[in-house]
Amino acid sequence: MNYKINISYDGTEFSGWQTQPHLRTVQSELQNSIYAIFNDKDIILYGSGRTDAGVHANRQVANFIINTKMSTSQIKNALNSKLSKDIYINDCMIVNDDFNARFSAVSRQYIYKICTEFNPLSRKYFWYLTYDLDKDMLVKCSEIIFGEHDFKNFCKTSSEKENNNCTVNKSKWIFDNEFVYFEISANRFLHHMVRMLVGTMIEVSKGSLTFEIFEQMIDCNQSKSRIITSPAHGLYLNKIIY
Repeated sequence: MNYKINISYDGTEFSGWQTQPHLRTVQSELQNSIYAIFNDKDIILYGSGRTDAGVHANRQVANFIINTKMSTSQIKNALNSKLSKDIYINDCMIVNDDFNARFSAVSRQYIYKICTEFNPLSRKYFWYLTYDLDKDMLVKCSEIIFGEHDFKNFCKTSSEKENNNCTVNKSKWIFDNEFVYFEISANRFLHHMVRMLVGTMIEVSKGSLTFEIFEQMIDCNQSKSRIITSPAHGLYLNKIIY
């Protein structure tokens, strides 16, 4: 049977999603819990995508194949009993054999969270900014991200691929008193892409970078030398669409 799990996690103490030697990652903790429950180290856990160190997830998705008499609720409860408190399985369900958490995904949605008033309780989950932000300029920047673009300027150089095109179907700033949120959905994302977009839009909003230069960077008519990467702890993988 092919089992799909929806996972939430606080990324603060993790070195990202993907298993890495000698580092604590979300995938490795999940994989070890699955091994312990089913006593089978051949089980492969497929995730919908990687998140960087410090990035959180509201609804990460993964799947694995196993023959078991356990019900989906029993699997969910067994996993949660073995996982640390900064990871939680929201639900578990049986899916078609051809379902793959990564390759079956149609789009992914991220949310970036910013606060303009310091709160010690939210310091690990929001990017705290003291600047006066030009909201109209943030909206203007978000509008030109919409659609298909080559986002090679908004990607970690070592992760650039032959094809860096992504189709953005949602790009929206939300303002709620001292809280500011950026929502973005696309068919795919490049490494650090959301954090680079947010950080650079904030530079435009502060007046440290012109809108025209930002637009040129989106159009790949300007180098990435003035790209700013926002902190990881404000970013959340919010939803995977299948």
